[in-house]
Amino acid sequence: MTGRRFKAAEGSDEPGHGDRSVRELAARTIRLRLQAVWRGLHAACGDLDDGESVHRLRVATRRAIAAFDAFDDLVPDGGGRWFRRRLRRIRRSAGDARDLDVLVERISGDSPPSSGVTARRRLIAMLARQRPAARQSVIEQRERLAESNWSGRAGRLVDRIAQGGHAPPPAAYCRRRMKRLVSRFFDRASRGPRRAGELHRLRIDGKRLRYSLEILAPVLPPSHRAKCEKTLESLQESLGRYTDHAAIAERLRRWPTRGVVTEDRRLLEAMRRAEADAADSARRGFVRWWTRSRRRALQKRFRRALRKEPA
Repeated sequence: MTGRRFKAAEGSDEPGHGDRSVRELAARTIRLRLQAVWRGLHAACGDLDDGESVHRLRVATRRAIAAFDAFDDLVPDGGGRWFRRRLRRIRRSAGDARDLDVLVERISGDSPPSSGVTARRRLIAMLARQRPAARQSVIEQRERLAESNWSGRAGRLVDRIAQGGHAPPPAAYCRRRMKRLVSRFFDRASRGPRRAGELHRLRIDGKRLRYSLEILAPVLPPSHRAKCEKTLESLQESLGRYTDHAAIAERLRRWPTRGVVTEDRRLLEAMRRAEADAADSARRGFVRWWTRSRRRALQKRFRRALRKEPA
């Protein structure tokens, strides 16, 4: 890890790992993650019943942003800013469609009393009619990016990264970047967030750190890395339960009631209260779990790991 080459640590879906310089690693990682976003955009514009395609697209955008975070000072300013802005727009455009898909899954998966079956069927039919409009935003993003030559821009950016000037030794560079990302995460996490916006931001920061960890993993010994990843995954799962329930409750609250029959309005309100209660319960559960001692333990684990040389 002290030479000029670096053994990449991307996921198994990105084969052909070998010893490479930091610039080669950065170029390859960003290229693959931008390609994944482009494929995800096309998939999300296809079958409206395939809710997982939208979810995969959102994950792909977050992983791509994490790649830009990991190699921030190796990425040319202009190209980096252009792709970051577009990635955030893609993620936002997919957000409404994803919330709609989650709501359909929740309504379809519940076991209502016999008196509520007909009302739920009507609600599911209403949601199904909203799906084309929700996906239209994603389709528009794909069309705009095709006109802007996404693939050509990505190719030119990757070439500029790979052919850039001097880069520091791989181990020193990746260790420094990892320390900075960890510090950024704990600046927010150490405040013990409780409010909805703070919890959402913490979840996003945790994802970004975990996705960056996938790239910079070689700077951590495997045993330390596994423990850090496990805690970050637990954090995201716990916060994910809260944010899913909260998003559904908010969508139900904003549901237009004009022209909705009384039985459906009652069902919508009952569902909204149930989701709001579930969100509050999940939030309280997370606050109990995310104690000061747990935060400090994870922070110390990262610090110890970053002081050690991987095997």
